[in-house]
Amino acid sequence: MKIALFVWGGWEGHEPKQCVDIIAPMVEQNGFEVEVHNTLDVFLDEEKMKAVHLIVPVWTMGTISGEQEAGFLRAVENGAGVAGWHGGMGDAFRINCGYQFMVGGQFVAHPG
Repeated sequence: MKIALFVWGGWEGHEPKQCVDIIAPMVEQNGFEVEVHNTLDVFLDEEKMKAVHLIVPVWTMGTISGEQEAGFLRAVENGAGVAGWHGGMGDAFRINCGYQFMVGGQFVAHPG
């Protein structure tokens, strides 16, 4: 079975846990085994990251260590997909260029 890894945290204003509670069952209904973590340390587990098929970061702002970022990016380089939305993915880890390049962009500000 394919494994989807949800990692939530960061700024509570975007309600990361509540978002995972809504989206994770939909992913599960589409044939994934879902794992949910509220720590970025899961990215340090090399064996787990080799087994993951999909990573769903739901983490607004916050910081990620170089080692955590490397584990995440290595999983993507090895074929894991990434899915996300709004501030849960596009406004995470503002000082980590590797993450930003992988995402393909970075939230800067709301207009106006």
